[in-house]
Amino acid sequence: IFFRCMALIEDYMASLGVFGYYLVGMGLLFLVLTLCKPAEAKLQTSKPFKKFQYTFLVVYLLMFAGDWLQGPTVYALYSYYGFSRKQNGILFIAGFGCSMVVGTFAGSLADKYGRRLNCIMYGVIYCICCVTKHFNNYNVLMFGRLMGGIATSILWSAFESWMISEHHTRGFEESWVSSTFSLMTVGNGLVAIFSGLLAQAAVWGYGGHPVAPFDLSFALLTLGVVVIAATWTENYGDANAQMGTGMKDACNAIMKDKKVFLLGAIQSLFEGAMYTFVFMWTPILEQTGSIPHGVIFSIFMLSCSVGGSVFSYLVTRVKVEKFMRYVFFVSACTMVVPLVSTNAAVLMGAFAVYEVCVGIFWPGMGTMRSKYVPEEGRATIMNLFRVPLNALVCLILVYQGDLPVSYCFGFCAVFHGICTILQMVLLAVVDLDSSRNSGDEENLIVEAK
Repeated sequence: IFFRCMALIEDYMASLGVFGYYLVGMGLLFLVLTLCKPAEAKLQTSKPFKKFQYTFLVVYLLMFAGDWLQGPTVYALYSYYGFSRKQNGILFIAGFGCSMVVGTFAGSLADKYGRRLNCIMYGVIYCICCVTKHFNNYNVLMFGRLMGGIATSILWSAFESWMISEHHTRGFEESWVSSTFSLMTVGNGLVAIFSGLLAQAAVWGYGGHPVAPFDLSFALLTLGVVVIAATWTENYGDANAQMGTGMKDACNAIMKDKKVFLLGAIQSLFEGAMYTFVFMWTPILEQTGSIPHGVIFSIFMLSCSVGGSVFSYLVTRVKVEKFMRYVFFVSACTMVVPLVSTNAAVLMGAFAVYEVCVGIFWPGMGTMRSKYVPEEGRATIMNLFRVPLNALVCLILVYQGDLPVSYCFGFCAVFHGICTILQMVLLAVVDLDSSRNSGDEENLIVEAK
């Protein structure tokens, strides 16, 4: 039985070709980073904090599993139904455009009426999106994309806002929040790996129909809603603020605080490029031949988990604001590769490195947001950050059908290059504020003496 299993594994790996080597290589790298983690990279926390982390991460990972299950086959599903790349682009534009519009007030609703309630609404709305995938009708699928856009605007703000607010309310140390962000990234990557493989298996088990993963997503999202309702407490931003006032205060916070403004610009550019990559990696790799979508998706997410592990090493040694500029620079370099090569192995290598950078970006950006974004309107500000990024993605997707696929990666490279410059400016602003604060403290000591 053992040798038969090994033979089956060998045949499976052979069928994957170069993608199999990347899957094994990234898996081994992640294993080494996890097992050889030095003691100084492990924060000493408390039992109540670990219980809080567990309560949050179970739900967070369930909800993201529901999202990741859809990722590998959403493009393939639309193609399966006979829609062209340009029609696919319009569907994606609708989703991002809806997220952009809804994002302008979804954060205010979360701050005012409750972030827990907003997280529950995410699960309900995304379940509706999953149901629409069963219909080979462009209008129904368009409605589903709009529902997905609304859900996405909630996913990337409400959960993090709930966690940070609870972290502060329960009196945990500020430095511990980076531990939660690191676990979010690593766990998210592992869940996504499993989701990618599960999505591939579901498609095979359903006779090759790419709608199967959406049914699994529906089940996990439903379970997540039940767990939130049973285990989470509600928290708010400024519950007394009017909708218009909350939006105005959030805009003022962004425009008046250089650090918040720079964080918003960096997030918009980086995530705008990242979501463009999510749409474009399938067509550019398909130019090299037949590809295993679920396996490639798992490689990307495994690389993302490697990035989360690397972050836990870096954050104990270097300021987040310092090492992030190098992360953005490497990201820009990887996006140049599709402009100069069409080799599957080379492209896959560049994309794997890029996903490592993405894995560092998530906890790095989350840590900086926890430092500089004000609590009162956190969800509102985070959603306002997403408005320009969705506009950027929509702009690129509008024209992607008329452009060579590689050109879209050129735009991504430019966005990441600008992120590098903005991160250097942010570092300078932070250092300047620190020196001013140190000077003020010294003056107070002198006056006291």
